[in-house]
Formats: sequence, structure tokens, C-alpha cells
Amino acid sequence: RDIGRVFMHPSSVNLQVGKYESPWLVYSERVETARVYVRDNTMVGAYALLLFGGELSVDHERGRLTMDGWAEFNAPARIGVLVREMRGAVDRLLDQHIDKPVGEGEETSLSSSPVVRALLELLATEGF
Repeated sequence: RDIGRVFMHPSSVNLQVGKYESPWLVYSERVETARVYVRDNTMVGAYALLLFGGELSVDHERGRLTMDGWAEFNAPARIGVLVREMRGAVDRLLDQHIDKPVGEGEETSLSSSPVVRALLELLATEGF
């Protein structure tokens, strides 16, 4: 959520990073002293948030995706639909592998799944 301007904590390994490729930063701890600091943070792409973040709503008319009611992304509605479908496919795949785990190298390993390959490609390229 928008809490205003935040700063990297002086102990953060990202303190010296001048510019991030993405405007999205995730963190595990926020410290408020004279300033608001974030620790244990990393830059993430929009698709990582859309695929693994909170509840996703699609505004077909405005061409906007909203996650958890506050993080907004301008995108055609079809992207929102595809992201929802990918989320469902990943959930089903994980459910299957939780119910019936397989060993590495077996034909049904997660790494050989077309869903996983598509997911990795999307995360690596940010859709480009």
C-alpha cells in the first residue's frame, strides 16, 4: 500500500542500488524511526506480483488489473484473464504434486511441465 516515501535501511544490501528496473519492491520488514525504512527487500517484476500476489480483479472497461484492492496495473483485460488462468494452472499443478510427489528425473517432474516452462519464461521476459 502507498505509505509515502520509504528509504532503504542502512543495513540493506540494496542501499547502494541507484535505480531499479521495476517500480515494485517487496520487503519483509518496515522500520519507522525518523524515516520509514524497509529491510530485506528485492525488486520484482509486475508478472511476479500478478502471479503470486494477492487477490486479482480485472476491470474490463478501463483496461486495469488491481491486486488486493490497491496495486494497479494498466493492461488489457485479456492479460488479467490469462494471469488468472496461469494462477489456476500453477495451483492445480502444485496440488497434484503435493498429493503425489515424484522424484527428480521422473517423467512427471515439475521441471518438465509446460506450465512451469511457460511460467519461467513469463517471469524471465516480463511478457516481452
